[in-house]
Amino acid sequence: MKLFGTAGIRGTLWKKVTPELAMNIGKAMGTYIDGETVAVARDGRTSSVMLQSALISGLLSTGTEVIDFGLIPTPTLAWGTRRHADGGVMITASHNPPTDNGIKVFNGDGTEFYVEQEGELEELVFSGNFRKAQWDEIKTVKAMDIIDDYMGAVLDFVNHETSLKVLYDGANGAGSVLAPYLLREMGARVISVNAHVDGHFPGRKPEPRYENIAYLGELARTLGVDLVIAQDGDADRIAVFDEKGQYVNEDTLIALFAKLYVEEHGGGTVVVSIDTGSRIDHVVEKAGGRVVRIPLGQPHDGIKKYGAIFAAEPWKLVHPKFGPWIDSFVTMGLLIKLIDERGKPLSQIIQEEIPTYYLTKKNVKCPDEFKKAVLERAYKALEEKLGGAVKEVLTISGYRFQLKDGSWILVRPSGTEPKIRVVVEAPSEKKRDELFELAYGTVRKAAEDAMKGA
Repeated sequence: MKLFGTAGIRGTLWKKVTPELAMNIGKAMGTYIDGETVAVARDGRTSSVMLQSALISGLLSTGTEVIDFGLIPTPTLAWGTRRHADGGVMITASHNPPTDNGIKVFNGDGTEFYVEQEGELEELVFSGNFRKAQWDEIKTVKAMDIIDDYMGAVLDFVNHETSLKVLYDGANGAGSVLAPYLLREMGARVISVNAHVDGHFPGRKPEPRYENIAYLGELARTLGVDLVIAQDGDADRIAVFDEKGQYVNEDTLIALFAKLYVEEHGGGTVVVSIDTGSRIDHVVEKAGGRVVRIPLGQPHDGIKKYGAIFAAEPWKLVHPKFGPWIDSFVTMGLLIKLIDERGKPLSQIIQEEIPTYYLTKKNVKCPDEFKKAVLERAYKALEEKLGGAVKEVLTISGYRFQLKDGSWILVRPSGTEPKIRVVVEAPSEKKRDELFELAYGTVRKAAEDAMKGA
């Protein structure tokens, strides 16, 4: 597909994401959706009001009624769509730089559009075969504030009061309008940083990757908090530090919740993305469940296909009982509840319940037009170098080399940025470092060779 990646449409303003595109997506959505009402919302980026206005114009031109939720987090838009509309559209570039923006589309039940739906919508955009409303068929735009209702739904679902001291970093994103208040409603003692919305993201880069939020570890120790929570630009992603100021690996957070859900259900299927690690398999299988890996950006597909009781990607957790969308607010509420119910600090819970594996991630810059060639070169080179150590190769979202000793290497193209992502995990630091040097060097050389030969 030309427009949609692993998480909707996303790219640099004016180069890929334009008001014209937003208007055409609105026209296509209004033509495509099975219903009369579409909910729209936006994040805090400087271009989001402009793009949302164009989107709304496109929707109105098809005779669709529009509900405007305003500036809210993406999980809130998903929840509000299920409650009030036949479909939803979020203007956001999530964790991308401030120069970018994007469009994410939802069904009436709150699920993101499935891959086949994105393809159909994209075909409609390029065909230009849009429904056109007559002057007396054009409907209205209804403004609706759903933040309090959504927060109440999360509080009811979590059903827990706490006295934990929590440090919250909102990345100057949309989560800032909700998360501190949700935490305080739970009874937490909240300290907030970067919690005013600013589309320039002055506090830090919006992606809650460790290198962007490492300072929170020292701040946690200085302030003596029980937990640190960081979000991204549209608040679907969540990152966590424990009470010692130690970063909680994304797979560790997923494993904690996977274990919790499987134990509660006495089994069941957990769906995770291709770039997640072996600690998840360890705890899920021990608890009597099974793990299924799927392409990135498709946890909702996995829930539907496998009847999963829990689904996740790094930083992005889905709680199907609450709703089939990524929801960091439910995650933070349930994590606090878990800590309180265990009666132990988070670091101790992790030490006792989650095994240690060693993982490294790094990106190789690669323009979109070279990604396919780089992947093919890297695959052939790694297949030859790894030889008999390979147990199997998963061809989901790139290539995942599963080795016989439990280690694995993933090489995959980013669906939202001009990068090839390299991920390596192993049972020991030494093995991880050896494999990462091999994998990263191979991909980097493949990228250099592909671009030289262009």
